[in-house]
Amino acid sequence: MAFFLSWLSSLFVSAISRIALSARFYFPFITLFSSRRREASLSQKDVSLENGFFTAPAIVEKHQDWQDLDRYQDVLGQLPMLQVYAHILYLFPLPENVRRKAVLSDLSRAVASVRKAVPWMGAKVINEGRSETSSGLYKVTEDLAGDETCPSYEELKKRKAPISLLDARKFTSVPGFPIRFEDSEKDPSRVLRLNATFIKGGLVIDFLIHHNTADAGGHFGSIKMIAMAMRGEKFPARLLEQANLDRRNLFPLLGPHEPMMDHSSHVRTPITSAAPLVTSDPNSAKYHVIRFSAEKLNMLKDIASENLDRDVPFISTDDALSAHCWKHFTLARAHKFGPQTKSRFARAVDGRSALGISKDYMGDVIHNVSTFLTFEQLTTWPLSRIASHLRRHLNAKNTAYDIRSFATFIANTPDKSTITYGGQFNPDTDVGCSSVRGLGKVLFPSFGILGQPEFVRRPKPGVAFPGLLVFFPGSPSGDCDVWVCLAEDEIKTLTENDREWRKWAEYIG
Repeated sequence: MAFFLSWLSSLFVSAISRIALSARFYFPFITLFSSRRREASLSQKDVSLENGFFTAPAIVEKHQDWQDLDRYQDVLGQLPMLQVYAHILYLFPLPENVRRKAVLSDLSRAVASVRKAVPWMGAKVINEGRSETSSGLYKVTEDLAGDETCPSYEELKKRKAPISLLDARKFTSVPGFPIRFEDSEKDPSRVLRLNATFIKGGLVIDFLIHHNTADAGGHFGSIKMIAMAMRGEKFPARLLEQANLDRRNLFPLLGPHEPMMDHSSHVRTPITSAAPLVTSDPNSAKYHVIRFSAEKLNMLKDIASENLDRDVPFISTDDALSAHCWKHFTLARAHKFGPQTKSRFARAVDGRSALGISKDYMGDVIHNVSTFLTFEQLTTWPLSRIASHLRRHLNAKNTAYDIRSFATFIANTPDKSTITYGGQFNPDTDVGCSSVRGLGKVLFPSFGILGQPEFVRRPKPGVAFPGLLVFFPGSPSGDCDVWVCLAEDEIKTLTENDREWRKWAEYIG
C-alpha cells in the first residue's frame, strides 16, 4: 500500500490528472504542462518561486527534450489512491542571529533552481478541461512564534518531537495521505510544495510532493536537491539525467506471450472522495513515534539472524524490525481474535534495484509484497522464523517480472480506482509498512544557512489509519524512529504490559 507511504506513506512545470471517460468509468492520467509566470514581491507571507531564478544549468539547456513534459507520464503513478500529498517535516533550531528574511530568500532561490533544473517539479495537477491558472506563488511561511498553543523548539527538542505536538493543522497547508486532494483553480495541485513555519526558537519546514508524480525516492530526491541549492552546490549531470529520465519506456510491460501474475488481491471497491481509502473513528486509533536505538537494532538483527534456513541467505535490519513489530502488534491484538485468524504484513518495496534503475530516479517504482501468518504462528514463532518468512517472500516477489506484471495489470484496468497496493486491508489484523530507515545520512543534509535538521517527522494526520507503520531514520548515527497508528488498547498493552517490547523500544509519543 504504497504511500504506504510510503506507506509509505506521502515535494511540485505541470502534472495533470486527466479525467478520461471510458464507458462509465473515470481514470486519471498524468500529463504535464508549463505554467505561466506571475510576478510578486518578496514578503514574509508569500514568496514567488520565480524571484531569483538561477540560470538554467548548461546540461538543461543542452537537453531541450526535458521540456517535453509527456515524457514524465508513467504507469505505476496512475493509481487514484496516489492522488494525495506526501508530507515530510524537517525541524531546525533557529539561532537569533539568523535573519528570517535571509532564510526565506534562500529557500525561494533553492526551490526555484530545482524547478528550473527539473521541469516536472514545477508542475501542478489539474483536471483536463479546466482553465490553466497562472499562479507562481506558494505559501512559504507562517509565524507561530507568539502562538501559545504552538510548542516552542525547546519543548519539541526536549521531548524528541512527539507526533502529538506536530498537528497538521498548524504545520501543513494541505491534507496528506490518506486524504485525497481535490484540485481547484484557487488551489491547484502543484507537484512540489513547501511550507515553512517559524516557531519560538526554531523552524519547521514541510516538504510536500504529489504522490502521482513521485514515490519516497523522488520525494527525498527533491529535498536533497533543495539542500544542495541552499549550500550553493551545482547539481551533478548524472543526477539531473536521472531526475529528468523519460518514464514512458522505463521498463517494458508484459508481452502477449508472457503470462500475467494473479493481482486480484490488489482489487477493492473504487476509491472516491465519497468512498475514501480508509474510514475510521479518529478516537479509536492514534499515531505515535517510537524510537529504536542503533545499538538495539543491531542486537535485534543478530537475534533474528540465528538458525536461518538454507534458502534465506541473510536477514536485513528492516526484516528484523518488521518481524519484531508484527509479532508484538499481534500479541497486543490477540485477545480479540482466534489463533487461526490470518494477519497480513504488507510491505512497500522499492523496485529500483530489481528493475536495474538508478537510485536517483524520481518516479513511482514502488510495489507491494504481502506476507501472511496466523495469529498463532506470530505469537509462538521465534523472531528469527518470522524474519526469515518475511525475507523469503520479499526475495521471491521483488523481481522485475513481478513489477512488470503489476504495471501491466494497472495499464490494462480501465477503472484504476479499484486498485490499491495492499488490496482489501483489514486495519484490525493487518500491518502496512514502508521504510526509509536506511537513508539516515541522506535525510540529514546541511541546508546552508539553516544547517542540519535535528528531527525528521511526519505531521499528525487528521484521519487515523490503524496498522500503518513507517520506519524513519531517527538520527544520522543509525537510530530509527517508528511512526505507527494503533488502537488505544493496543498501544497501552505495548507500552505498559509488554516487558519484552519495552526492553527494546523507547516511547516518544
